[in-house]
This record gives sequence, C-alpha cells and structure tokens, in this order.
Amino acid sequence: STLRYSSARALFALAARRGCHVRSIDYVAAYLQGEFVEGESVYCHMPAGYEEKDSDGNAYLLKIVKPIYGIPQAGRRLQRRVFPWMVETMGLRQLDDSDACIFVYDDPAGKETFVIGVYVDNLQVVHSADLDDSGDAIDKSSFYHRFSEQLRRDWDVVDEGPMVDLLAIEVKRLDDGSIKLHQRSYVDKLLAKYMPDGVPRSIERATLGVPYSDKLMLNLVTALDSSTSAEPSHPKLVKPYQERMGALLYLATSTRSDLAFVVPMLCRAMSRPTPELMLETDHVLAYLHNHRDVGLTYSTGKSILSAYSDASWEMRSSTSGWVVFWQGCAVLWGSRKQHCVALSSCEAEIVALSEAAKDVVYVRKLLRGIDDSHVTGPTDLSTDNMGARSLSYNPEHHDKTKHIERRHFFVRDMVEKFQVNVPFVRTANNWADFFTKALKPKAFRAMRKIIMNEPDP
Repeated sequence: STLRYSSARALFALAARRGCHVRSIDYVAAYLQGEFVEGESVYCHMPAGYEEKDSDGNAYLLKIVKPIYGIPQAGRRLQRRVFPWMVETMGLRQLDDSDACIFVYDDPAGKETFVIGVYVDNLQVVHSADLDDSGDAIDKSSFYHRFSEQLRRDWDVVDEGPMVDLLAIEVKRLDDGSIKLHQRSYVDKLLAKYMPDGVPRSIERATLGVPYSDKLMLNLVTALDSSTSAEPSHPKLVKPYQERMGALLYLATSTRSDLAFVVPMLCRAMSRPTPELMLETDHVLAYLHNHRDVGLTYSTGKSILSAYSDASWEMRSSTSGWVVFWQGCAVLWGSRKQHCVALSSCEAEIVALSEAAKDVVYVRKLLRGIDDSHVTGPTDLSTDNMGARSLSYNPEHHDKTKHIERRHFFVRDMVEKFQVNVPFVRTANNWADFFTKALKPKAFRAMRKIIMNEPDP
C-alpha cells in the first residue's frame, strides 16, 4: 500500500496548522532492504548470455536469497519490515481505519508533534522539533532525535532535508507559515513535450482563463455518439490522446483541482477521441501555460473541517462533484460520472451527497486518528438542493424516491450517526459547482481562488 495523495495533502495542512516542519527521508536501494518471509522461495532464470547448464544440458535456475528489484514481491517485503519496525521498535501508532501508511507519536506530555507518512521508500516526516544545520535535533531528549538515531542504526537512509518535493509535487513554505503545493516543473515538462513551439495564438485567445472551450460538452457528446470503443472513428488518435490524458490526470488528482472537472470529462472518450477533443486537450495545455504557478495553499491556525456537494443533470449520466476543506483549502475533491441514470435533479444530488459523504467520513477518521481535537461534532456537508437536503434527514416523497438504490442513501446513515450535517447553501456559494460544469471565466476564477486558497495579487 502507498500513502494516498489526499493523506499527503492532509499532512502538509497539519504542518501549516501547527507551524511544524516537514522533512524528507529516503531509503537507499529500498527494495534490497526487505526480507523474505520464513519458508518463502523465489527463483529466476539466469541472465541471457550468462546461462549455465548441467550435464544433461538443462539450464540452471537461480534461487533468490533476498528481495531484489524486478520481482513483484520486493515492495511488499520492504513494507513488511518497515511497518512492524515503526510500531514495535519505535512505538508509533498506525492509523489502521483510514490510511495505514501514516504513523503517529503520542507524546505523553502533549508537547511534541511527530507524524510520518510512508510512500514506499520515502518518509514524509511532520515534526515540531527544532533542528541544527546538520539536521540533528537540538533537544536530545526529543522523540525526533531518538527516532532519527534508531533509523540510521537499523536502515540505510538519506536525510534529504526539508521536503521540497514529493512525487513531482513541489512544496513551498510561505513567509506567513502557510504551505503551498504546486507542480510548476511538471507542467513545464508537459508543455515542452506537447507544445514545444509554444501555445498557438488562436488557442491562447480562445482560452480566456479557463481550461476548456465553449464547445466542450458538445464535442464530448458528439465523440461518444459517433463511434464505439471497439471501433473508434479516429484510431490513430487513441494512443496520443490517452498519453495526454494520463499526464493531465496526475495533475488533476495531485494539486490542480482546477482541472478536476475538465480532465475526467475528457477521459469519458478515452477510447474514441476525435480531432475536436484533441483540440480540447490543447486548451487545457494552453491554460496550464498561462497558469503554471497555481497551487494549493494551506493556512496556519485552527480550521474547521467542511465539505460541499453538487450534481449536474446536463448529460444522460449526471456528474457528481464534491470538495472537502481543511486549513482554508481543498484537501480532497472529486468529479465523477454517476453510474446510474438519475430521473430527477434531486436524485442526482442525493447520489452526489453520498459520494461526498464517503470522503468526509474518510477525512474525519484520518484527522481524528492523528489528533482527536481536529474534529469535534458532525461535519457540514452543504448542498444547494432543498429536496436532497430533506431526504438526507427524512425518507420523504416515497413515491418519487422508492426506485433509488439503498446505497445512495449513505449520507442519511451518516446523518443519523451524527457524522455529518447537511445544511443548505445557495448555488453561488456552493464551491462544489466548480467540479460539475463548465463555468464562465469570471465565476471560474472566483471559485478557483476560494477552493485553492489563492492569495490576493
């Protein structure tokens, strides 16, 4: 298992909230530091050109005595050493009901903060200990000092210093203590690959500050109706289109929530792209060229967990959108095609609310697992649909809703368990609207500023 991106963002938000540092520690040749479990045997063929044979001419096999790169067990065997070491040797508490890749030190005195996120061979360490220029804790009685000393004794690691990047996510601590996550370098690489000669003027003029054209939905519906996945109308476009979408998806799920609507929309035609949709990807790239520094900024001080949900009933399959805020910024978001055909806008909103409730419950578990004080009472999950809000509390309008599957009323279960509240919010203030439809440039920029916590110019 690997650290979820939402968990990594939550740890950066935690660091901003508490004024902590974030340090990066890397395992050297990590997979070579794993161990096979007792009784496990793994074999491989000898390398080509170096084969040896017995007297009958049969090629020998090699028995692997410890995990090496190239075998599928290597990552798991490393993790089966790292996780028990964190718990049994260092006494850290593992979050088993939200993200098992996070470990917390419970300071009896309640003064020191120490939380670790494990992403395969990289440790994202959130700590409150002050360090000297060499990276050693000034207070030798601190848990950070004890942990780092034991880590160096038991493992081959490299202390990379204050974390400046995590899987192409760049980290910047601002003057006021807030933390900004962006992907400027990754965007530059995409532009160098897909637009080496710069953005064509015709596209740059057409973007007007949004990552899609006015004909996005029309182009998408036309592509979906004009061919099938088995027989695409433009087969030569399939591979280049999929390459672009894969690269853009990484942005949309990591730090660029401003792409979280357009990229999943374009992915609906992943196997049957058209020249018009290829042009839409150019619009996204042109937008990135003009807004390459945009990122998520997590503020200092205490913040209340909150969430918003919305749905768009424009297409045959409605679109659910939701966003969860903590420390003044989106820590988790989603834009997803609904897998059932909603017969009303109220039904579409109920489906979206239940999808959002799942992520709210996850974030609640994560934050409470780190510290109980982070979440007190139910979390507000706002919607702009009064019918959906009413159904979240009471099974009303039975004749109109009896066809809705039980699983779509998960939000009602969470309301009854006092996990969430569902207050009504006007559409203009429902930030989840950002993830369900193409907005006008002015509305898009205004919502992006709120969701990504962009500072004033």
